[in-house]
Amino acid sequence: MRRGRILILFALIVLFGVAAIYLVMRPRTPPTTGGEETPLAPQDTTLIVFSNQDIARGSVIPEDGVGLQPYPRDMVVETMIENDVRLVIGHHARQDIPRGVPVTTGMITDRAGDVVGTGSDAAFAIPPGYTAIAMPMSRLSGVAYALRDGDQVDVIISMLMVDLDPEFQTLLPNQALTLAGPDFSLITALICTEFKITQQGTECINPAPPPVGRPVSEDESGQIVFNIPTEAQRPRLVSQRIVQNATVLHVGTFPTAEEEEAPVVQPVPEAGGEATTVQPTPTAPLAPDIVTLVVTPQDALTLNWALGSGATITLTLRSPDDATATETVSVTLQYLMQTYNVTLPVRLPYGLANPLLEVVEPELPNDAPSAP
Repeated sequence: MRRGRILILFALIVLFGVAAIYLVMRPRTPPTTGGEETPLAPQDTTLIVFSNQDIARGSVIPEDGVGLQPYPRDMVVETMIENDVRLVIGHHARQDIPRGVPVTTGMITDRAGDVVGTGSDAAFAIPPGYTAIAMPMSRLSGVAYALRDGDQVDVIISMLMVDLDPEFQTLLPNQALTLAGPDFSLITALICTEFKITQQGTECINPAPPPVGRPVSEDESGQIVFNIPTEAQRPRLVSQRIVQNATVLHVGTFPTAEEEEAPVVQPVPEAGGEATTVQPTPTAPLAPDIVTLVVTPQDALTLNWALGSGATITLTLRSPDDATATETVSVTLQYLMQTYNVTLPVRLPYGLANPLLEVVEPELPNDAPSAP
């Protein structure tokens, strides 16, 4: 009987010893501010801060709003927050933080007003590597208002080219002046368009400045005459397609942030006590005068230059199934004459009763009449 008591006492001593050794040697985890134990991360992972709930932009991040979760070490970026939720709790959310996403340093701030806007929906429609640029359009340049968001278009520009003096960078011909030596003797030729005969001889009375021209031999008499231009230099027109397969992001003006919020129509009570809803006065829609295109950054620079230079810009509509890129040749007067076998009109001893001095553009019935 006494031996049995000794065995029981010995067994109890062994159990207490094992329990004491376990309590001393077991790993201890520091308590978290949220009251939950920090999970242990395997050796190939680390603990980063995740959002435990949806956190609204500008709100203070609560203790139960974030927690630590294991995350692969090779996928951790420098903006992620590791091991300590206290670096996040109490800060303001700079943007909407969905539940279950890693919290980065760019998502939080110490200042209440330092928040990030949600951005525009239009930006999500722009593929990476592309940009959006707005440009004016009319009924003629905008394919008769057939353009819709998502269409594919090409861009054509037309420019007027002139001859310039390479050094002066001014229109040719240059102004003709006479150059005299120190003794006032003429070094350059003096061209007379007006003169008078006096007792001393012929006197040149050219208006200032002397005219610009060149000496030529007259066909019939063979005399040398001085030809001067009857008008200023005529610009030369050239047209070319500069952008292919641009995407129409939006036709017309985008609504502002205030306009995107639907107005609340308040019911107005009548004399009898019943409330009636006041409907806004409808207004006639305005025709779009601007279009936004999605193009490459280089094409955006080209379009910006064309807008600044005053070139005429025309949009052409493409099929949605046509993504082919083709080469085009610049169109000039010479190209038209040679490519389409345009015959140069000969000089005839007869003509139209009314002289045709310019090409008459057709007037569309819906166009507003031009001011006199």
